[in-house]
Amino acid sequence: MWFDLQTTSIGPSFDPNVCPENSKLGEFSDNVFHSCGRYGLRIFHNLIPRQNPCRPFNADMTNPSDPYWENPVIPAKFYNLTSYKNGRNGAIAERVGAVEFINFKTADNILAGIEMSLTENVIDGYAKVVDAVIIGKTANADA
Repeated sequence: MWFDLQTTSIGPSFDPNVCPENSKLGEFSDNVFHSCGRYGLRIFHNLIPRQNPCRPFNADMTNPSDPYWENPVIPAKFYNLTSYKNGRNGAIAERVGAVEFINFKTADNILAGIEMSLTENVIDGYAKVVDAVIIGKTANADA
């Protein structure tokens, strides 16, 4: 599964008022990926969902109760992924905001079970891996 989210919609549907990489995620749950060439799940480029996707991000660190009050973040929750024996990673995210990987199970992926390259535009605790089981290599792994 490859999420290749763009800054704006592209092609014949181009609209500068549609901003996919900052839009709310629908539902992502109960998916299984195995034996893929590189990745089971790949969030390519950016996924930084917020209330107003096309408005700039602005954190107000002087407001500790809600630093995102001007444009609230919306958590993108990915549930119950099982990803194994992929050529590189079970799941990888390039640049994310409040993205949560919940109840992921990965095993026997060549490079890593789960990888997040960069969390951006969120304070600590918003991007997270929750209740994951990550198994590096088993006797069933390819050489």
